[in-house]
Amino acid sequence: MKSIIIKTFTATATIGLYKAYSNELISIIDFKKILYKAQEQIKKEFDVALSTKLTLCEIVFLGQEEPSVSLDFIQYPKFPTEEVLLKKAIIQLVKLLMENLDQNRTVIVFQEETICLEKSERIDPKIQF
Repeated sequence: MKSIIIKTFTATATIGLYKAYSNELISIIDFKKILYKAQEQIKKEFDVALSTKLTLCEIVFLGQEEPSVSLDFIQYPKFPTEEVLLKKAIIQLVKLLMENLDQNRTVIVFQEETICLEKSERIDPKIQF
């Protein structure tokens, strides 16, 4: 049995499943369709194939309770990509998802930094500070 060992690279992003702070729920089927289209666009634009692990979860914060999907990315040892390019591709994929799923804000956690992407400073009205 052969082993392929490379430097670890991971990233995680969480996307809410309510459209634009409404109660309109995005189905997991629709989410996957939009993810697949975004993956195709990233492959064309960056020549990077982004395998994505989806985990259903929930964001709970001071009155906000939102079903969500956590997206996990790794540097796949069989098909390694330069880290700078991999990171750019992940950021662009998340931006595409935000646009197509009508999301205002999300966070991408990399090993060395956390990036908050937001379209406006508007906050979910359910959050009670």
